[in-house]
Amino acid sequence: MTTKSYTVSYAEFVGTLIALAAASVSPLAFTVAATGYMSMHTLGLVAIAPAVFIWLAIAVISRLSGWRNLASATRLSIFAGVASVVAMEVVRMFGFRVFHGMPGSLPMLLGVLLTNHFMEGPNWWTDLVGWADHFWNGIGFVFIYFIVFGRQRWWVAILYVLGIATIFMLSPVMNILGAGIFGQDFAPVKFPLTVYAAHLVYGIVFGYIGQRSASTPVNIFHHIAVLIRRFNGIAKVSS
Repeated sequence: MTTKSYTVSYAEFVGTLIALAAASVSPLAFTVAATGYMSMHTLGLVAIAPAVFIWLAIAVISRLSGWRNLASATRLSIFAGVASVVAMEVVRMFGFRVFHGMPGSLPMLLGVLLTNHFMEGPNWWTDLVGWADHFWNGIGFVFIYFIVFGRQRWWVAILYVLGIATIFMLSPVMNILGAGIFGQDFAPVKFPLTVYAAHLVYGIVFGYIGQRSASTPVNIFHHIAVLIRRFNGIAKVSS
């Protein structure tokens, strides 16, 4: 794949690292909550909400500061992330409603856990919070992909999301869902098929968008290489 040229800065590189960390918080929070170390409600207040704010702030700063690569990554991640999650949910809901391949609605579960309404049950507010977090996770994973891999063939995204799906089904989150590892305590065949199929569609959508879009960012490793060459050039001049 060809790599477009762009102006890099140490400030943009630091901003990219911070945005990467912020995008990783919510997916990791669900796993931490599943271990019982801290409730999802507490994590939502002290970790997820601040991380979302930081990521959005960096998205605005990157636009105002002329950090073209990071600005492109955040903007494209929002578009591709939302589109991909919508496509994924069509498959997931089909598996859930028709084939009963899921024990329940994950966004609904996220909502009652984040708002501490597990005993009271879901309502419009918990559903709104849960779906917002679900879409945010989708955007975050796409952002991480674009920053780490940049422009790639669409099938690279499939490998990426199948890895995410596998880790998900091996994680402690399965205990919260009551499904067991790879859904073996709920639907040994239908559960993993539904999860993999939903993630497959998710990856195809944002992978294709990333391959075709003119604003797909270059990956962070290219960014690092450019900064190293610049540093070496400065060192040679000063010596």
